[in-house]
Amino acid sequence: MKLKYSLLILVLVLITSCNKEEWLDIKPKGQVIPTTVKDYRLLLDQIDRSGDGFPKISPGFSNAYENTDYLSDDFAINDNTASRFGQEIIRAYTWNDNIYLANQEDRDWANLYGQIYPANIVIEEIMSATNGSEEEKLQLLAEAKIHRAFSYFALVNMYGLHYNSNAASNPGVPMRLDSNLEGADLSRKSVQEVYDLILNDLKSSISNLPDVPESNNHKHRPSKASTYAFLARVYLFMGDYNKALEAANNSYASYSTINNYNNYGLYFNVLNLDEQQDDKQLLWTKMSPNSYRLLVASNELFSMYSDNDLRKAMFSPISFLFGIPEEGNALATPFFTQYRGFGFTVPEVLLMRAECNARLNNLEQALADINLIRENRLVQGTFTPITSTDKDEVIKIVKNERRMELVGSGLRFFDLKRYNEFDNANITLTRELNGQTYTLQANGNNWAIPIAQKYIEATPEIGNNIRD
Repeated sequence: MKLKYSLLILVLVLITSCNKEEWLDIKPKGQVIPTTVKDYRLLLDQIDRSGDGFPKISPGFSNAYENTDYLSDDFAINDNTASRFGQEIIRAYTWNDNIYLANQEDRDWANLYGQIYPANIVIEEIMSATNGSEEEKLQLLAEAKIHRAFSYFALVNMYGLHYNSNAASNPGVPMRLDSNLEGADLSRKSVQEVYDLILNDLKSSISNLPDVPESNNHKHRPSKASTYAFLARVYLFMGDYNKALEAANNSYASYSTINNYNNYGLYFNVLNLDEQQDDKQLLWTKMSPNSYRLLVASNELFSMYSDNDLRKAMFSPISFLFGIPEEGNALATPFFTQYRGFGFTVPEVLLMRAECNARLNNLEQALADINLIRENRLVQGTFTPITSTDKDEVIKIVKNERRMELVGSGLRFFDLKRYNEFDNANITLTRELNGQTYTLQANGNNWAIPIAQKYIEATPEIGNNIRD
């Protein structure tokens, strides 16, 4: 038992050995043995790397991922701005077969598996903890499962092909379901197996959660509202629109507040890092590990915002923000607020409801949710409801609104994958940099992010993704 808990302190970035188990980013740093319900509560309440959690063994349960930022069509790099980016970002932007060099860490991989390990500790042992009620233990068990599900959902959608009819045979990611590393099977499970785990973790947890977070200071904790939103996202990614709609409806029934951007000043101060828990439309806090990242909007994206759309103020000239003497507009809100949300919000729930209703030919209901969002995003007095009886047009409207509303949330790359899979969208991305043309072919193998060589060398059974 003590040997097991000697692994309870987690190194966040460094891996120095090629030991098979160490790609999980775990290193012994001492002996800490949580025993009480309070111990496990503090463990799950560690929301960032420098927080007051006990013990400090994870990269923080509010951290999400960032590898998808420059893989999609939302953000752009050109010859004059390329020098401002690290080479791993350039390699991601050009869909290189190896984003990371042989000795480099994939921060997303390490960060997400770094959350899975302590989540598994709680799942294994919380019901045997002392000094706590059964209700408290069941809530902590539920929270740990949902944190684990979020990490696996991000991992399988980054490093696997999108969920489809071949999900049972397409490789996903390694699954760790306990904290015992000795002799662990680290081969990749199928996309279907990973999705099955995610669904089981979510559905088995909902009944043991409060309807909404206990207070604005606890939005890092899952609730029924956020877990139903998560479940809706999972079903949406699976193309099961009836179940996604049901889950979205359940989330919205639990909590339905949306911010009116007319009520906030420049850069929407409601999203300040120290105050972001007070964001009225936020259901669950997950955030980018790098809020200061230079995210220059593609011309296509920026042109989608009308002048009376208050969301346009989320962007600012790169010459002002970063001193780059170039044309272009970068996502400014996280630069000033130190916060870029990757979690779940009421607007995303509305967008999921709208998309499901549109696909199910419930066009009036779909547009009602889109109009509700737009009414709270356009300059007061300029909003006019959108009307249409054309299913394809409504789906396009929903997709465009989703792109504008959820910009910078890490979802666009995943959305493009699922549009290609379920809509036969045939979306091929092309970009030019330093005289070379790079192409990401629709439905090709390169939509699955390559796994860092460091982990494959340490654990050959993982194998890398097939590349085009």
